[in-house]
Amino acid sequence: MFDHYLLPVRTAVLLFPTVALAIVIPAAVIAYRGRGRAGGWTTVVFYTFVFYLLAAFMQTVIPLPADPQEVCRTSTYAAHPQLRPFYFLDDIAAQGTAALWPTLLNVALLFPLGVYLRYLWKRGLAATTLIALGTSLFFETTQLTGLWFVYPCPYRQFNVDDLMCNTAGAVLGWLIAGPVIRILPRIDRQGERARWAGRVTFTRRALAYVTDLIGWAIAVTLTLGVLVLVHVAVPDGLLVAVGAGVGLLWFWIVPALTGATVGKHLVLLTLVGTGGRRAGAGALLLRYAILLSPLWLTWLGFLGGGGETLQWLLLAAVIVAWVWSPLAALVRKDHLAPYERLTATRNEARITSAGPLP
Repeated sequence: MFDHYLLPVRTAVLLFPTVALAIVIPAAVIAYRGRGRAGGWTTVVFYTFVFYLLAAFMQTVIPLPADPQEVCRTSTYAAHPQLRPFYFLDDIAAQGTAALWPTLLNVALLFPLGVYLRYLWKRGLAATTLIALGTSLFFETTQLTGLWFVYPCPYRQFNVDDLMCNTAGAVLGWLIAGPVIRILPRIDRQGERARWAGRVTFTRRALAYVTDLIGWAIAVTLTLGVLVLVHVAVPDGLLVAVGAGVGLLWFWIVPALTGATVGKHLVLLTLVGTGGRRAGAGALLLRYAILLSPLWLTWLGFLGGGGETLQWLLLAAVIVAWVWSPLAALVRKDHLAPYERLTATRNEARITSAGPLP
């Protein structure tokens, strides 16, 4: 019997790395804006929460029917919602332990949700009850609609008793969490914010850099997509021009006008020059010419030419921008990379009123 319940957990284990990878950047951005850091115990608990939600959802949809048409033809119980409250008591009276286990597992399904809502999200009992009811209703509606109409009929039954048991389980989890969380590490978002919000850490800078590169790539892709839609030919020369144009806009014009790139704005960093003033346009152009040199040299390679000289320049650029600079930022006391010392520019944390606190 338990294999039936372990299959969704195994499925969640397989899917979790993909889900975590998909949310890691937005989750980190929100964390930096709220807590001033993206790591620590709070982040560990958050990702266990994500895994729990994934596993709980898998419990409501796995196993998937191998032959949906056959299921719709032969299995009729799921086609009719069970809307009579406390019907599970009749089942237990008639079937004994065989009916008791599913009821207990329905209580257990959202028990961790109550714990997480109290410990991680600091929610009260009323909010926990409503969130649990909404979560259970989402699960049951997913079953009623055949995985939101992916399948032609429901293959699991909508059951009002499940709503009651799921919600009761979350309430029980919230109540038990009270004494339990006293022995767990304290989650203090405001304390983390006071300690970390003003720091320019290596991971914070790296997140801004990666976010900017992803944003630039998306902007280039969208621009090229628009050109294709309006039937404009995109030879290699135009491809390079679009990439360079978007790059100048993203990494030079925007920070020159606003004080930071989009990625740095997201994690509350700003670029300053000598004396803490906003970095000048010339300094910014040189800064990003060095920092992005591996990319624009590769971009030039699309145009052809350069030969061995370009290859050596590209190797030097990779060493300076992606090896020497990160190491210098990690080990130097002032955490300044070579291109920052050359251009007299640096990152500075921008402290704002607290935003979302994941």
